[in-house]
Amino acid sequence: MKEPPLYQQAFIQSIEFTVLEIREEFPKLLDGDVVFAFDQLVIYFQTLAKGKEAKEPLSSSDRRQALLDEILNVIEEREELEADSSVVNNPEIKPNGNPIPSLPAFYATCIKTLSKSVRFWSKEAGKTGYLNYINNFL
Repeated sequence: MKEPPLYQQAFIQSIEFTVLEIREEFPKLLDGDVVFAFDQLVIYFQTLAKGKEAKEPLSSSDRRQALLDEILNVIEEREELEADSSVVNNPEIKPNGNPIPSLPAFYATCIKTLSKSVRFWSKEAGKTGYLNYINNFL
């Protein structure tokens, strides 16, 4: 699994820290729960990026809902700090040849990268492969 681009790394790291915090609260959290949350968030942010209204993702599972809520909280905090605003319409950052048009588009792309990582580490090391992997590095 290759390292994400530099412009994504601070955002991704903040999400990974959040995942580990939720794991402490819910020790039975599995990579599958993380994939579920990331996939729901990608859909949510892709919808927002298209200029459409979207309801925040929900889950009937307490641990999945806690993960969704905390990730959204972290993203909201990052928005208040304008932590990621420099990547939007930045002529020096052109994934696929085009600048990133909005924060929701940026979030969707980063979370998609995270989702691929979860799937990779789950396949490599089992049901908690990703969680164990990020725990070793953060």
